Amino acid sequence: MKKIHGLFIIMQLLVVFVVVQGPLSNIVSAEEAAETKECDCYKDHAKHKDFHKYMRVHKDFYFELLTEKFAPESAEQWKMIRTERDLLMKKLSEAKKRGELLHGEVKSEEWKEQHHFLQKQLTKAVKERDEKKISTILPQIFTHYEELNKVFQQRVNSLSSAEPQVD
Repeated sequence: MKKIHGLFIIMQLLVVFVVVQGPLSNIVSAEEAAETKECDCYKDHAKHKDFHKYMRVHKDFYFELLTEKFAPESAEQWKMIRTERDLLMKKLSEAKKRGELLHGEVKSEEWKEQHHFLQKQLTKAVKERDEKKISTILPQIFTHYEELNKVFQQRVNSLSSAEPQVD
């Protein structure tokens, strides 16, 4: 009986040692990995860009559903804004690939602040299930996105005015 009890205690000590040692060795190897890992900024940037591209589809559909339910009079406006935005972004993306478009801030700080404010208002209204607030905020958001489309259009126009005229 003493032998079994002794083996049981040794097994417990061994298990405790393995459990304690495991996380400690992971910490050391994580530190080593952090020191030797090189930055792959392009890969991270591509993932970030893809994330926004995929999330845009979800956000657009969410706005479409909200509009159909709470502001049906704005449904066509939202579809036009979205279509125009997608076309302008495609043109800007192509210009960037050709090297015609340099990096630069498209959205002003004022636009970003207003966007943040409107999104917070919409989130609050959705959380409270306040249909009246939702139906009031959606047209404001759409007007705000129309302003962004105008900025995109100005950038596209500046590209076309910079191109040489062919007679």
